[in-house]
Amino acid sequence: MNLKTFFKKWKEGILTLSQEKQLKAKLIGLIGGIFGLTLALISMVYRGVWGFSIFVFFIIWIQVIAYISTNQQYVQVKEMMKELEPQNQDKESPKTDEELGNS
Repeated sequence: MNLKTFFKKWKEGILTLSQEKQLKAKLIGLIGGIFGLTLALISMVYRGVWGFSIFVFFIIWIQVIAYISTNQQYVQVKEMMKELEPQNQDKESPKTDEELGNS
């Protein structure tokens, strides 16, 4: 597989992702970012780099707020998908009605 076909398949995969999967991937990325920044903050405090550690602390704070927001979106999308699931089942009922002669 060359680079051009890789990027073509990658783009197709990204475009076909559901919103639920996109939000879940974003949550995992935010957790990784928070974990890495926390380790960096601990290292900076240990070495005594206070000026930059304050900056990193506020970046962690923003990441936590983004995580909370994304988690709320994820929960709402999951609830919405549960509500849409019965509607998707109703799409099959016209076929069944025709088969039964109830149309």
